[in-house]
Amino acid sequence: MNKFLKQLIELNRLERRLKELEPVEAGIKAPLIKLEKQKNLLEERLEKLEDEIKNIKLKRSKNELLIKELKEKLQNIEEKQSKVKSEKEFKALQIEEELAREQIEVANEEIEKFEKQLELKEEEKKSLQDEIEKVEAEITILNMDVAKKLETVEKQKNEIYKAKEELIKQMSPKIYAFYEKIKRWADISAVTPVKKQACSGCNMKINDKIFSEVLKGEEIVTCPHCGRVLFVEEEDKINEK
Repeated sequence: MNKFLKQLIELNRLERRLKELEPVEAGIKAPLIKLEKQKNLLEERLEKLEDEIKNIKLKRSKNELLIKELKEKLQNIEEKQSKVKSEKEFKALQIEEELAREQIEVANEEIEKFEKQLELKEEEKKSLQDEIEKVEAEITILNMDVAKKLETVEKQKNEIYKAKEELIKQMSPKIYAFYEKIKRWADISAVTPVKKQACSGCNMKINDKIFSEVLKGEEIVTCPHCGRVLFVEEEDKINEK
């Protein structure tokens, strides 16, 4: 087989191996990513809940402040009532007093309502915090397992990268540039086998003359339809014979 063709086949084989490791790496990371997404969602819920708690507390504080102001108003009304000189003035103050007491009663009811809401929200907050802690513990344990598995994959990748670098050093720059040009659009199928006298990259049939050239393997032959580099695998050569 042509030396340059051998190099192209080997280079493509190494790049295919690297590509095959991508889903392996993704599969290792997937459970961890899932847990981290779960944790993020829980933290978002917790943040939203804390905002709700903050708003309820603010509403409660406003009602507490209102009650304080109304009590001061009642005190002023009481002082005025002791100094009134007419029944008309006394009745007006009486109406004002009744209104203030009603407002205090409503404010107290609101505070009671907010207290119940806060109790429920705090329980929900505690439950979320416990859930986050549980997920964080799972992430910590899983991280160790994932790191170990990724280390193995990374070792494999480094070995492939090293072999690829060594191979590229031995290749003619023109042949490597030619390969890279095809790879830009064909990716890892830049060098592809012929199956049943058809390019396995574009699945188009090639004529007998080109097929014969590919079988010989003396020259770099490209598919007349798509431009990929063609070769015949050893087992297929035996079958052809």
